[in-house]
Amino acid sequence: MTRHCAATCQRVLTPVQFLVGRPYRLTPVPEREIIVGISGGSGAQLARRFIEVALASGGLSRLHLVISDAALEVARNEIAKDIASPETWVRKLEAPKDFTRRIAVHDNADVGASIASGSYPAAGMIVIPCSGGTLGSIANGIARDLLQRAADVCLKEQRPLILAFRESPYSLVHIENMRKATLAGAVVAPPLPAFYVDSPSVSRFLDAYCVRAARMLGLSPRGEQFRWKGAPSRPSRRAR
Repeated sequence: MTRHCAATCQRVLTPVQFLVGRPYRLTPVPEREIIVGISGGSGAQLARRFIEVALASGGLSRLHLVISDAALEVARNEIAKDIASPETWVRKLEAPKDFTRRIAVHDNADVGASIASGSYPAAGMIVIPCSGGTLGSIANGIARDLLQRAADVCLKEQRPLILAFRESPYSLVHIENMRKATLAGAVVAPPLPAFYVDSPSVSRFLDAYCVRAARMLGLSPRGEQFRWKGAPSRPSRRAR
């Protein structure tokens, strides 16, 4: 073994070095397709608002939507009692028909759908909300349905995967699964309120999170961007 080879073999990257050294995974394209997975965590309004923001954003050509059965049950409690299918879920969106035509609804049981393959050019995915069970499956490479499979594909293809984890407080199991998902390449982004926004309200907290998540997927959201603009400057003190 040569001296150069021995030095190379001895160099083992830590998980942090491995992640930091990765290239930026968003390929610049004028129009992109994203995947939205809705799992059974509480937060149906969050999912609905994200889709409305994404549909109105620049750079989106198609939105692939996968909704679990548990998510439909949550939606019946949090949005409307007559939601019986993903199609009726979509009809509850407050968005023009020209926008909703860009939604491709997939059956969560259809593990042979286009987005289940890495050869399909999806730009990234968000699971919103992401339940504890869904997080555990994704973190451990378990893909029992289309939502989990599409997330697994994003990880193996090194595409952006955002997990809007909706549990609190965290157990050690949750923390370990968040660690595993992060090391695999996902971004765990719990939907915490941005308390710095002007005129704070629940709807504005939702908007601030959804706009930021849309930007993370390479979209250009319209309207207010909810960016932190820095603290007001303080008057300089005179030198004593």
